[in-house]
Amino acid sequence: MSQRNPRLIGSVYRTNQVVTSGGILTHYTADNHNTNEVVGLIVLELPSTADAQKVHQFFQPMERRRLVQSSQVIRVFDWGVDGKRAYIATDPPRGLTLRYVMDNEHIDLRRAFDFSHQMTSGVIALHAQDIVGVDLRPQLITVDSMETADRVQLDDVGLRSLLKVLGYVDSQREDDIGYLDPRYAPPEYIQGGLVGPWSDIYQLGLLLFEMVTGRPPFVGRDSTETSILQCTSSVPLVTQYRHDVPEALQVVLDQTLAKDPNERFIHAGALLNALESLQPTAHLAKDSDVFGKTQVPGGPAHSSADVSGYTIEKVLYAHLCYEQGGVETQRFAITKPVVIVGRMDPRRGLHPDVDLTALDPKKTVSRPHASITYKGNAFYLEDLKSHNKTHIGDVMLVPHKPELLQNGDTVYFGAVRLVFRMAQSE
Repeated sequence: MSQRNPRLIGSVYRTNQVVTSGGILTHYTADNHNTNEVVGLIVLELPSTADAQKVHQFFQPMERRRLVQSSQVIRVFDWGVDGKRAYIATDPPRGLTLRYVMDNEHIDLRRAFDFSHQMTSGVIALHAQDIVGVDLRPQLITVDSMETADRVQLDDVGLRSLLKVLGYVDSQREDDIGYLDPRYAPPEYIQGGLVGPWSDIYQLGLLLFEMVTGRPPFVGRDSTETSILQCTSSVPLVTQYRHDVPEALQVVLDQTLAKDPNERFIHAGALLNALESLQPTAHLAKDSDVFGKTQVPGGPAHSSADVSGYTIEKVLYAHLCYEQGGVETQRFAITKPVVIVGRMDPRRGLHPDVDLTALDPKKTVSRPHASITYKGNAFYLEDLKSHNKTHIGDVMLVPHKPELLQNGDTVYFGAVRLVFRMAQSE
């Protein structure tokens, strides 16, 4: 039978069902007394030793969390302290945890890639608000299976950080919200290194590996051995556990799970691009060497081919055109929704999606210089803190502030001048 606690919290929320309970934390469904809407309500009993000022300081960055508007991330509406209780109001909980789904349901390749795509999209939305170090354990990810599709949602609202502020000592149980489970922890978590967007990318790789193979990549006889494996072992071959996978999957996992954060995908958008190339299909193409081109009215040009049972989707979004003396001499195709423009990094062997090395003998273009994103039927150009700046016409871009990019715009990456042209206008 559902437990009930009619206590009005924050003078707004009347608690209903208990979703989960343990230690100092209880997760309820609750009614908003002002709007009559149902919300999720996370309530923490503050210990007598808790520093109220630190708790209030923890909540200050929550405003950024409220700004995250993505169907792949649980929404946060409200938060505060009510006497000896702290509370966070969110979307009401829906669906099953990813932990339950992985333990009890069949996840085929198509579903695994779809889940990973949605989780990565959620991480991108969080990173856009400078929220990093997300807790991506499977019990904090929800799968809502609807009639036609699964909706995956990231449910972390920073509770582990809040518990740390409160001086909470976890029970070392896997289901404890404060537990740092080494199976899902990047090496820098375990070794006390610098945490950033690269840490969330690593966690996404751990989840993708487990969904495809049925087991986490690094598991020892106890938590200590698991931590050592997480920090030192190479990525296992997926084909040891499953044979019907594309070769490209191992490449994606090796980069996602690199021990050195500098060797991982440069940002979550780059990982999303890689995931979009891994789309299983039911039939093999008769000719895998030739891509047939189609045009979507009002959108990018599409082309595709089946290789070993996996569709490699080719989408022509736009071109960056290089001109000399008013004559176009070279084109760079934009075939992904997010591309990095820059120069090759020979030391690390990394190539941007649009490599301007040959056009830039004076090296005015940074290695990751800028990104172009196609979103909501529009293109956006973002400077990635380049040394020699990015311009649209005469306007210099502010780093990490995307600006609308329109057909025919002249764009400067350092000293390299290019013209942006949309595919459907050509």
